[in-house]
Parts: sequence; structure tokens; C-alpha cells
Amino acid sequence: MKSWNTVPAGFGLLVGLFVAALVPATAAGAGTEEPAAVAADEGPSPVELERWRALSDEQRQELKRRLERFKAMSPEQQHKLQQRLERFRALPEQERARLRENYRAFTRLSDKERALLMHRYERWRQLSEQDRNKFRRQLKRLKRMDPAQRQRLMKKLQRWLRLSPEERDNMRQRVRGQSGS
Repeated sequence: MKSWNTVPAGFGLLVGLFVAALVPATAAGAGTEEPAAVAADEGPSPVELERWRALSDEQRQELKRRLERFKAMSPEQQHKLQQRLERFRALPEQERARLRENYRAFTRLSDKERALLMHRYERWRQLSEQDRNKFRRQLKRLKRMDPAQRQRLMKKLQRWLRLSPEERDNMRQRVRGQSGS
């Protein structure tokens, strides 16, 4: 199994949420125990039992470690994580499948790639809601472009990225000068 020591706690909880959605909750005993019931009066479903039995000992131990970390959280943190899980379960199956695949892709990243993704995630979190919405609108526009338009835009972006900061500032001033006339 991969180590998650380099992942910040807040993001680790989010990743843990996706893991929790992939496999059932576990009891805190020996490696062969079956999933704990969600409520005291209901037992695991046959599907949950099958999934549990299909897990390796290593996977079961990892789930137990996650359960222990969950128990060590404050009640507020536990509640937030449970809310995230409920929101995840309420999503359409297609969206849950997309998120699971994103999680699997994340686990396949190298430490360097994961660090870069974490950096980008932190930058995204620091954006205002207005800036996030602007970015989403721009992505939608990009998706609506035909392949030739998208290719032209990508070439322009690559040229832009090769410019020095001074050249970018000059370009911005020229564009602002043209739009202000």
C-alpha cells in the first residue's frame, strides 16, 4: 500500500472519504471480522459482506487504521466527514464512479506528482468563489470549442507561458490599451 504521510490532514480526510465509499466500514477487532453495522439495529448488507470477504488482510488492516484515526477525531471532525460521505452517497452513480476513478488515479501518482497536485489544490482553495466560478465558465467555453479552436488556443497559451513576466506585463498593457480605445 502507498503511504499517505505526505498528504495534509484536511486533504487526507477527503481522500479517506472516497476510500470509505469504496469499501464498507469495519469493526475494530481481528483481521477476519466483518463490517460493523451502520446502526446498532441493522447489520451489514450481503453486498457489504461480500466486499469485506473479498479484501486482503492488508486491506482490512488499512481500514482498521483508518477507523482508529476516525475514532481519534473530534466529534465535529467526525460529523463533517460523515456529512461528506452522505453527500457522496447521494450523488448519481455516474458521478460517484467518476470520483472513484479520480481517487484511483490519485493513488497511482508519484510523490512528486502528488505534491504538485496538492499545491494546485491549495491554490484552488485560496481562490474566491467569484474566481472559481470564472474559471469554471472558462472551462465550459473550452469544452464547447471544436478541436481546431482548442488546438489554436493551446498554442497561444504555450507561447504566453514562454514569455517572461516583463513581456507578459507589456502584452497586458497593449491589450488594455486596445480595449480602452
